[in-house]
Amino acid sequence: MTSLVTDRTSGKKVIIASGIGNFVEWFDFTLYGYSAVVIAQVFFPPDDGAAALLATFAVYGVAFLTRPAGAIFFGRIGDRLGRRGALALSILLMGGATAAIGLIPGYATIGVAAPILLLLCRLLQGFSAGGEYSGAVTFTVEHAPGQGRGMWMALLGISTTLGTVGATATVLGFRLALGEEGFTAGGWRWPFLIGGLISLVGLYLRTKLAETPAFAEVEPEQRPLTELVRGYWRVMLVVLVYFAFVGVFTHIVLGYMPTYLMKAVGLDQTTALYLTTGLMLVGVPLAPLLGLVVDRVGRRLLIRVGVLGGVLATVPAFLLMGTGNMVAAATGLLVLLVVIFGTNAAGTLAVLEMYPTKVRFSGMALPYNVAYALFAGTAPLVSEGLIGATGSLLAPAFYATAIAVVACPILFRGIPETRGGDLRTGVTAAR
Repeated sequence: MTSLVTDRTSGKKVIIASGIGNFVEWFDFTLYGYSAVVIAQVFFPPDDGAAALLATFAVYGVAFLTRPAGAIFFGRIGDRLGRRGALALSILLMGGATAAIGLIPGYATIGVAAPILLLLCRLLQGFSAGGEYSGAVTFTVEHAPGQGRGMWMALLGISTTLGTVGATATVLGFRLALGEEGFTAGGWRWPFLIGGLISLVGLYLRTKLAETPAFAEVEPEQRPLTELVRGYWRVMLVVLVYFAFVGVFTHIVLGYMPTYLMKAVGLDQTTALYLTTGLMLVGVPLAPLLGLVVDRVGRRLLIRVGVLGGVLATVPAFLLMGTGNMVAAATGLLVLLVVIFGTNAAGTLAVLEMYPTKVRFSGMALPYNVAYALFAGTAPLVSEGLIGATGSLLAPAFYATAIAVVACPILFRGIPETRGGDLRTGVTAAR
């Protein structure tokens, strides 16, 4: 497979332009999760704090319901007209919705209209996210040299970590600068406005890039969804299971962990954010090392180790966090992050390489976003609900472990070794 990326500068442009949208997506979604307590106070009736927090997590999850619609919409654009146009539109919509959240008046000012407008903004965020991550990884892998796809994807993956860390650092910065009272009174809005501004930078960068060589070499598929259902439905099921597993673990950590650490360990919110942010930074130096392993050893090893880690290590990790000891809590959280980092390093690349170019965008976007709508987006809500129903702080761990147990045999058999495969035709276990 030839590549139009012939120098280091061009490669950097591709990764940065793809990554900045991924950064904005995770920045936006993490902002919401890490500001959940304040959002509950601002946008919902103050009578019942527990109900307001549940409603806040429900809105967090409902946003994922529009992701499949976004996947179909942006996938159709990406596979018929090109990857670049889909990416430009997705980041524009996402940035606008994020900035709007920072401008909505609270419940005390406009009453029930406040949570309704918040919900509409979150739905638009979810719709745009339906094309953002899928488009970014497709765009990157189709530009990458054949023997360096793992490293390119690893470097792109750093944008996820930086988006999460950036959101956390921004929230912490405003908390420290304004104090808890100032942050709750209106300082929480500024991070959302900043997210909107960053998206404009991403839009500018993406308009300066060429279309991917892989897309330029094939005849565009005019009916990608029909072709997927007819020829690649087994592959889509495997991809769905993969992202259900990854999504539950990721959003328990990103969307729910600060709240969990406050309950289980007794940390205040600022300390919980500090701990989560510091450990997320482990993913930055770890990413290129994992990318090197993926390029030299292959994809299946890390996928299998990651899924087994989810089965065997989740409950022990939560037990460590539940001790109330800071060091033990940090160790437990780090275990969960290693499971996520290791699986993601190889899994996303493998599922991209399983599809041919003509349906890659749609084939990635649809099962990814359906899985995130059903499992990832609801993970914080399910975790909070399970703890409330059972009284056990281990309930989220048992839920995540059950997902891993179901995923394990399917992913072991369904994801072939794709290293060295031709992107134009894809590498599938069965069709």
